[in-house]
Amino acid sequence: MSRMRRLTARVTRRIERARRTLLLRRTEAGRFGMRTLAGESTPESLPVVMALWSRPERAREILAELSAQEGSPPLRLCWWNNAPQHDHAYRSAVDALPGIGALAGVEFRSSRVNIGGLARFLVIRRLRRQGYSGPVVLLDDDQVIGTDFIARLTAGYAPRSVRGVYAFRQHGSYWSREPIEDGDAATYVGTGGCVVDAEIVDDPEFFSAIPDRYRFIEDQWMSFRARTRGWTLAKTEAPFEFVLDERNQYHGLIDRKDEFFTYLYDSRPDLRPN
Repeated sequence: MSRMRRLTARVTRRIERARRTLLLRRTEAGRFGMRTLAGESTPESLPVVMALWSRPERAREILAELSAQEGSPPLRLCWWNNAPQHDHAYRSAVDALPGIGALAGVEFRSSRVNIGGLARFLVIRRLRRQGYSGPVVLLDDDQVIGTDFIARLTAGYAPRSVRGVYAFRQHGSYWSREPIEDGDAATYVGTGGCVVDAEIVDDPEFFSAIPDRYRFIEDQWMSFRARTRGWTLAKTEAPFEFVLDERNQYHGLIDRKDEFFTYLYDSRPDLRPN
């Protein structure tokens, strides 16, 4: 790469960091709007929050899977789209939905800046500002879920907890992970397919203390901040499978994940998983 191209790339990264920081500062208080695309949520609705990026072709499937849920409260689907070029695909999928079934409503936010999965927690902050308390379900758009997924995921929910289908005990590094069973205590819970107490964003440092370098590793951040507050982390079994993994942003973050693990637990060695 030429010197000019390296300089241009460096400037571009700095601009993107500045845009992400500005967006977070403007929205972390939850003072932003979301457009209602279908239905109307009620105080009894269970929020399901998703950050969207590179899989717009899954929009109709996601809506069908959620509308077919059984044994759960009415669902309030909140979509934050980090790739505005796909806005039409998501809106069209909602327009084409023959019936909303278990979905009480669908809300949508388009972001000009990609802030990754941290966007989910901005939506939770907005819910808190509206007076919501209780469980929030977080899903990834590469997860295909069964009809009882939400019911099984939330069955063991308790305040001050994070419970999810992608959960492990770690031993000294991010990638040194021990598989665990349903109900077992975890040191890490992934944001894809988890249920978390909405109070997670009441942590005054939740948005301000994460370095920009690690803002796309929100799964570790959520788990770590929950552990610093003495919350329960645990595994939950519910039917799902991953699809379109080749588009997962984590492929570019493999080394950085372990780096972030070290960064976090160097600050709190008393919590370091051994």
